[in-house]
Amino acid sequence: SGLKGELQRILGLDREWPVALVGLGNLGAALFHYKGFSRQGFRVAVVFDNDPAKIGRELDGVPIVSTRDVAREVKERSLQIAVLAVPADAAQTVTDQLVAAGIKAILNFAPARLKVSKDVRLKNVDLSIELETLSFYLAQAAR
Repeated sequence: SGLKGELQRILGLDREWPVALVGLGNLGAALFHYKGFSRQGFRVAVVFDNDPAKIGRELDGVPIVSTRDVAREVKERSLQIAVLAVPADAAQTVTDQLVAAGIKAILNFAPARLKVSKDVRLKNVDLSIELETLSFYLAQAAR
């Protein structure tokens, strides 16, 4: 496993990456329970939400914290990666908070075009476009 181990080390997969999940609505909850993250070495360490009914609780042992506490939690937990699953109108504000707190990489599921500084890696996942792509392939295959 010499080569595999070396590749994993280069790709940063030889360690566990703690991740902040922001937004625990339907999509956020689905992402939280998605097992693929942990298989790749990513572990949701904290969930941020602004719903008072959720804040202060735990989900499978992971604390749900107010988005107001982003700065403190990101620093305390040494987080570099965030997964964003918030409504479009909140996305940029939350992104600014995350970046200011020290987040260096964001996987964005919010249907919003986000602006980040050059030293922050941003990957947008547009579910509607992904579905359009799938339906296009299905339509082509049916011909």
